[in-house]
Amino acid sequence: MFVQVQPGQSERTCIVALCGTTGKRFLTHAYEHGPFQLENGQRLPTVSALGEYFASQHQAMFPTEGAAMLLGVDGSIQEIRPTKGKTFQLQQMYAALRCDYIDVHRPQHGAYRDWILVFDDEGKFKERPINPLATALWYETYPLDYYSPVDVVAGPVLLMKADMMR
Repeated sequence: MFVQVQPGQSERTCIVALCGTTGKRFLTHAYEHGPFQLENGQRLPTVSALGEYFASQHQAMFPTEGAAMLLGVDGSIQEIRPTKGKTFQLQQMYAALRCDYIDVHRPQHGAYRDWILVFDDEGKFKERPINPLATALWYETYPLDYYSPVDVVAGPVLLMKADMMR
């Protein structure tokens, strides 16, 4: 299940289900009755309020110059800066992501071409929770209408400019 948000049009927010085989989306009304409880305990009364929450998180997830944004599995965002110099060292990324191995994905096209996603290479294997912000970013870059199979990003993710990784 995904919350599909139309920026600036919260009244058009809806919940869609995805077919794991075909990657096709279909509208579902079975889950749109609130309230919705977020990981942090906050309760939102309607699917429109849920869409507004995720849209505001999406707007806030881009870090300022010289920083990266840690995207939490609970929808939280936290700006972090390199501890030494202008680039992140592996040890700092391991600590931020609470992992032993990282994977780096650099989108090949779209609005995120100059950005990278850094995440736990074993996140899905360890059954870490789905990261809603990173997964939304993934589907903005690789829309389901053109790419398959259906996939998600698991665990916390660092979003940063590509030149910030050593």
